[in-house]
Amino acid sequence: MQLQEFRQDLNARMTASKVSGFWKDADKDRWINKAVVRACNFARWKFLSKHASQLTELNPDGSGKESYFLPFDFKPGGMIFLSVDGEEYHKTTENQYLSRKSDNKIAPTFHPSLDIVHPSLHTDWRWQKIYAVIGDQYFIDPPADVAGKVIDLFYKRRPVRLVEETDEPITPEEMDEPILKLALATCLAKEPGRKNEAEKEVIEAHALLQQTKDREDEEPSAVFVGQAKSTRWS
Repeated sequence: MQLQEFRQDLNARMTASKVSGFWKDADKDRWINKAVVRACNFARWKFLSKHASQLTELNPDGSGKESYFLPFDFKPGGMIFLSVDGEEYHKTTENQYLSRKSDNKIAPTFHPSLDIVHPSLHTDWRWQKIYAVIGDQYFIDPPADVAGKVIDLFYKRRPVRLVEETDEPITPEEMDEPILKLALATCLAKEPGRKNEAEKEVIEAHALLQQTKDREDEEPSAVFVGQAKSTRWS
């Protein structure tokens, strides 16, 4: 359902509920976006885990490109797995990554018992291939030496704010009804003496979300299906 459709449906419910206050579309859009977030936070949904892919690129001087933009729906701290051309890259912190770049040393073997960086020397590296998320980009070391290799990302998604009339949430269609109930509950809670009605809408929304979660748990795993789409990803 698009944002404009959510708003139209919410308007109808507000009229049916005899809401007395005058609310702007901006208020309703805010309630809808809040409801989407609440629905996503209700449970550990499979649809919040996603797979996206991107191709490696070269810099103008012919060297491998090190940094790439994250998917637009990437949740901060949500990187699960990254590989380039089928080879796994291991996660490090920003400081560890920059230290590795500064040292410019790679250990020849993998020692599971060691920290990523030796406690006293920044030269004993645990993995040959690493990455780090810095700001709205991820960095890979070493970068691919040719263009066109596939970078596979497995990550946790975040709800993207609905702004344009035709924007759609990341939630599946069966969650439209509980989202509308949660949005209406926010509206009713602002009306004098209607707190109980608001709580009833929340209870009903949670019941619907639980039914959806139960069905999801019964279905074969659909984790990491699909590809993130934005102007920075082709």
